[in-house]
Amino acid sequence: MPVPTELTAPPQPQPVTLAPTSVSVLLGHSITASLQSPVSGIVTASGFDPAIASVVFNPLNRSIEVTGLHAGTTTATITDEFNLSASLSITVQVSAGKAFASTSALITGHPATADFVADSAARAAERVSYPQPGATVKIDLGSIAGVRPLDPDDTELVHVPVAIQGSGYFPYHADVAVQLTNLAQPQVAPKYLLVSDFPETITENGTLFYADVNYGEPARLLYYHYAPKAAPLRRVIVKMQNSGNTSSLIQLIAGLAGPNPDILYVGHVATERFLVRENAGEGELFDVPPGSTLNVVDQLLPAQSLVSGLMQFRVVDGDGVRVAVIVQDAQDSPTGPISSTLLQSAQLHARGIYQVPEFFYDEFYTVGGAQTTLDIGKLPLANLVQGEVLGGDYGVKQSADLTLLNPTNDDARVGIWFEPRGGRATGTFLIDGDVLQLHAVDPFKPVLLRSWIVRARGYRRVRLTTMPEGGSSYPVLLLVASQPPAGGSWGVTSALY
Repeated sequence: MPVPTELTAPPQPQPVTLAPTSVSVLLGHSITASLQSPVSGIVTASGFDPAIASVVFNPLNRSIEVTGLHAGTTTATITDEFNLSASLSITVQVSAGKAFASTSALITGHPATADFVADSAARAAERVSYPQPGATVKIDLGSIAGVRPLDPDDTELVHVPVAIQGSGYFPYHADVAVQLTNLAQPQVAPKYLLVSDFPETITENGTLFYADVNYGEPARLLYYHYAPKAAPLRRVIVKMQNSGNTSSLIQLIAGLAGPNPDILYVGHVATERFLVRENAGEGELFDVPPGSTLNVVDQLLPAQSLVSGLMQFRVVDGDGVRVAVIVQDAQDSPTGPISSTLLQSAQLHARGIYQVPEFFYDEFYTVGGAQTTLDIGKLPLANLVQGEVLGGDYGVKQSADLTLLNPTNDDARVGIWFEPRGGRATGTFLIDGDVLQLHAVDPFKPVLLRSWIVRARGYRRVRLTTMPEGGSSYPVLLLVASQPPAGGSWGVTSALY
């Protein structure tokens, strides 16, 4: 008698499973999604817009291959032989931008520090990066490869990772090779101070300031501008325009800050960056061809924020350039010549050319005697063109050689205190090569900057450099004494860093 066979149910079809279930594709490029199940058999793609993407099943590696044909979004339905399906969401995007593979830059410095080398390489790479409208260029200074201090007449190739990103765009990444050369240059003091602080509050587009910088007449530029509440997004651009018949090679030393809503912070950071770089001779060299205009600074200016810059221009070769500070809507093209029509305002602030960009003091203090006082920012400067005087000496570098004398038979402690007199003020000081910074200090409350022990029957020399800082209320007093001034102490203040 035959034995009956047991009937078994056929295996259930596996659901269609994709990984990932959504893909973003760069226009003109391809990407794949893995078909994880079913593990065998044919699947078909349907329902997608063939004008946006091509969607093809590859049976060899069991993947769905998507090629971007036009920017947009669509959805492909992946169906197996059992009529089971899964959806693949597809977004085709244009690249957020592009960048050249290589570029070069000339810098100065004795030497150029590793930080400045990295910063210069990043700026050079950014100049050859071209984002789409609304996209931004991002560079991580810590990821730049090959950075080291660069001595005069030395060169180095560094590699800068560039990322360009923006909403609705496909992220772009590239390494830009930057050849940096440190071209030895002398340190030359400026002859003029150029100030752009009028209109301080920006309410319209146009030219804020312009002046000519000629061979043999270096100049320092200070600008400080604010966007009020509800202002449209603008940008502040510093341009160099060469109207001559030959190229001009320009050395530029710069300290920039902003955008930021803190008026004290912006002026403080710009001053600190400039003083440190000017002290080391750290700058960039730009070749401005005849009949051309070159943008050397481009800062966004959102509402309720400020931007500031301190920049020193020296013509190394050629006749010179016109330097201008321009404000425009952020989305407008930054190219174009400099208009000679200046913006105006009912609120008067300094704008013009001033002939004393640096003060020098040679002072001494004797232990036990009356304190020695330096007034920083007290002397108004006359304008060489029509416009306001420069109160507070903003942008004026101030250097002092202090001799501390101790005629007594005992060692003595001598200190220097910082005391604002007009209102709250920040400060930056180079003292014997060290950088000292102060957060905002209240008026008439002296804080200790530094102290020294002066040996009995001896003396000590101290070198100090500072500059009044935009947004702060100057003048301030620097008080040198062997006893704390009224309201002061020998204690180290939390404002000092």
